[in-house]
Amino acid sequence: VTLPEGIDPREAFDRLKAARRTLAPVVGADGGLVGLLTRSGAVRSTIYRPAVDASGHLRVGAAIGMNGDPARRAAELVTAGVDVIVVDTAHGHQDRMVEVVRAVRAALPDGFPIVAGNVVTAAGVRDLVDAGASIVKVGVGPGAMCTTRMQTGVGRPQFSAVLECSREAARLGAHVWADGGVRHPRDVALALAAGASNVMIGSWFAGTHESPGDLQYDADGRAYKESFGMASARAVADRTEGEDAFDRARKGLFEEGISAGRMYLDPERPGVEDLIDSIVAGVRSSFTYAGAASIPEFRERAIVGIQSASGYREGAPVPVSW
Repeated sequence: VTLPEGIDPREAFDRLKAARRTLAPVVGADGGLVGLLTRSGAVRSTIYRPAVDASGHLRVGAAIGMNGDPARRAAELVTAGVDVIVVDTAHGHQDRMVEVVRAVRAALPDGFPIVAGNVVTAAGVRDLVDAGASIVKVGVGPGAMCTTRMQTGVGRPQFSAVLECSREAARLGAHVWADGGVRHPRDVALALAAGASNVMIGSWFAGTHESPGDLQYDADGRAYKESFGMASARAVADRTEGEDAFDRARKGLFEEGISAGRMYLDPERPGVEDLIDSIVAGVRSSFTYAGAASIPEFRERAIVGIQSASGYREGAPVPVSW
């Protein structure tokens, strides 16, 4: 069973179902292999589209730090074909970050998107946008692998941070990405309601077939992958591999993150696309409840209230036996 390139998604689904196949090769007019299409893929293509560039390739972002020569690295990455540069550090509202963003902006073509962060205040957004950032990454401490708030007391609840930062970004003609604290589709909807243009997902996607790392199994045979914070002792040890033992031991004392976390693959949703299905379904339903047809309209119409811990628990599903 093969499918012709450009086939209508509904027809492709019907052909696969009639043939009792879950997937089939897609071939071009010359008989060459174009790709594979599954029943789920046919349905997905009618609901949302991948983020692709003018050539049809998936868009790619590259993150750089503040050390070394970030402007040169950014320029080389743009030449290599990346679509967005992220100047990334845990504490983005500092003089060094502002200097680096200015240098990167000067080294890249006019209008090329530069993301900088992380910050949690309007002042942080203002300074980074003034330095040349077109997008500001918001979030200190909400990530699953992050222990910053517990160890330092530094950070801010994510919704409040996104709400304040997005208002300032909108005033300046910029955007914000909500980075961290996303564990359910509701968290994506709340970030969009607070004014985020995009939502970054880390640990939730770590437990998928596509994520980096070896697939491992626990004593019960459950598949998982290991994830760890980028400020954890494990990450610091990886970054300082070329230094002498004393300096490595010294830097290993200053950790802010979990060095080993098991991210179990959900048998029902083992891939990134499966999780995106769930996220899109939840967010679309949120839009329906608010009577919104677009992200800007959702932001205007959404009404967010405060609930207690018991109120949150009340809304969580509970298995019931009859």
